[in-house]
Amino acid sequence: MPLTTEHILPPLAGAIGIVAYAVLITGLLKTNIQQSFAAYMLWSMLDSIATITTFLEGGNYWLPLSNTVGSFAVTILLIKKKQVSWSWVETGTAALVTICLLIWYAAGEQAGIISSSVAVVIASVPQMVDTYKKPSATPTKAYMIFLIANIVSLIAGKSWSMEERLYAACSVFLCLVIVMFSLRKR
Repeated sequence: MPLTTEHILPPLAGAIGIVAYAVLITGLLKTNIQQSFAAYMLWSMLDSIATITTFLEGGNYWLPLSNTVGSFAVTILLIKKKQVSWSWVETGTAALVTICLLIWYAAGEQAGIISSSVAVVIASVPQMVDTYKKPSATPTKAYMIFLIANIVSLIAGKSWSMEERLYAACSVFLCLVIVMFSLRKR
């Protein structure tokens, strides 16, 4: 059976995502960049849900899988570096994410894909706010690599279905916003 783009692109998107996390983690360890603990904590939970539900629905799960591994690692690193803060923005975001999780629990896998994808964007608000306020603290290079991984994942979908493209489309949007805010420092 010959390899096609639908066999190559999804794992490639996941691999690019891992590279982005490696760049981000290296930056966290070696420089003074800062990331939103709340965003990464919420992303790690939501990416886990997106991975499981997308896998169960037979969809494109490689990118959410790499994001699950990477966001858990970043969350743990932020705790170790004592980069943990919580404000009304994080509280409001967590409340909205909780609503999305309740929808997933009540309505099943299809609704889980929708609600977890929307919740991933909502969970990005603390990182977006932090990046807007202090663009120099966000590593533009890492988020550009995340954006590339998300675009590859979006292209990789076998069909224009939620299982194949919704999570990637939401991720393209949130990374694009973070990259644009981080470029304000240049």
